[in-house]
Amino acid sequence: MREKHKILIVDDEAPFRSALRRLLEKNHIVLEAGTGAEGFQMAERDEPDLVLLDIGLPDGSGLELLPRFKELRPSPTVVMITAYERVKDVVMAIKRGAFDYLVKPVDIDEFELTIQNALDHAGLKNEVSRLRQELHRLQGVTRLIGSNPRFLEAQMLAVKSAQSRDAGVLIQGESGAGKELIARLIHTNSPRSAYPFVALNCAAFTTEIIESELFGYEKGAFTGAKTEGKEGLLQVADGGTLFLDEIVDLNPEIQAKLLRVMEEKEFFAVGGTRKRKVDIRILSACNQDLWQVAEQGSFRKDLYFRLATIRIDLPALRERQDDIMALAMTFMEEFNDKYAKRFRGFSPEAERLLTAYSWPGNVRELRNTIERVILLENEETVLGRHLHFLEPAAEGGTAAPVEKFGLELPDEGIGLEEIERNVILRAFEKCGKNKSKTARFLKLPRHIFLYRLKKYGVET
Repeated sequence: MREKHKILIVDDEAPFRSALRRLLEKNHIVLEAGTGAEGFQMAERDEPDLVLLDIGLPDGSGLELLPRFKELRPSPTVVMITAYERVKDVVMAIKRGAFDYLVKPVDIDEFELTIQNALDHAGLKNEVSRLRQELHRLQGVTRLIGSNPRFLEAQMLAVKSAQSRDAGVLIQGESGAGKELIARLIHTNSPRSAYPFVALNCAAFTTEIIESELFGYEKGAFTGAKTEGKEGLLQVADGGTLFLDEIVDLNPEIQAKLLRVMEEKEFFAVGGTRKRKVDIRILSACNQDLWQVAEQGSFRKDLYFRLATIRIDLPALRERQDDIMALAMTFMEEFNDKYAKRFRGFSPEAERLLTAYSWPGNVRELRNTIERVILLENEETVLGRHLHFLEPAAEGGTAAPVEKFGLELPDEGIGLEEIERNVILRAFEKCGKNKSKTARFLKLPRHIFLYRLKKYGVET
């Protein structure tokens, strides 16, 4: 059974509170307060998900009280109520953190839609908070967001594997899925955490550069070498962790040298004759099944077994669809801080685009997308038009084909407006001509849906 939300009504008009209670109490737990002081006390004690806060209260302005509600932890979503739709008050309320506002007398359809949107927003905030607490329980890690069972299992396995000083861990998953974050999680929670974490992408350099980067070289070892020689990453990481990303791209000769490091804890620098001892743990990552590559003869099986004492498989973001909005909210907060912006949520159309897209670049691509929007736009809500560049790629996601909706396309062609009109009118009939319900069904803001009804000659 779905848990009921807790809604606090702060308004000095008892009949108005009673009317709202009757609308809400069937599906929610409703609390009432007649003054700002009483309402704030109840919010501190009862931790409501949503506060309906009147601007005109007998003991002060709701606008002055709003920041105090937003400072509570957990912070409730707040919808302001006003008797007069004054632009100045509305702007002030939004700037101080209100999610939306309602004007007395309240239109029931508008009220229901506003409450639903506010509770959806509150639920998303609570989910992000819950995930952060869960990750914090995993020994202080707060950057890995996700409630997908496979992703949480990967994190649990990472934390458990961190207890070892030496066991090889192979992290497999598509590019951008978070392999390096998992490697850092292991290092941060390991006995080697006080020593360096050093990462090298094996696909980014030629074989010669990889060799000199890993093992270092003696002075004069080759043309262009520094006269004093160079310390390799194996030495830089001594005592700590070396993370080798895309290890499948290592040359067979370097694979043999790396196996010696793992077995003997020693190596020779390029052009050197003196053994160098090193005490490190090697973590590795690959964007394909490394065992299959080894089976095909392109990777040493003996090295594979050393690297993959523990194997962690990360799911692609398209397999973690329920995590997309939680991640997007987290990135929004990060880039709000970075660029001094005040974005506070996503429109239904923006959510549809984000969750329908296939994310071939995984979490890295999602993060870059949110950064682009926060940097370039100046709204307080991410809108569908801000994500127009995702539309073409959405075909690979979960967007439904035209056939699913039973739309017949005549040979002579058809205008898009005719299709839109047909869909809107059919949806309106399907939803019993309830405007708010139809707007939700079509995933449209209510005012846009009403505009289109009027456009197509339907009485509103």
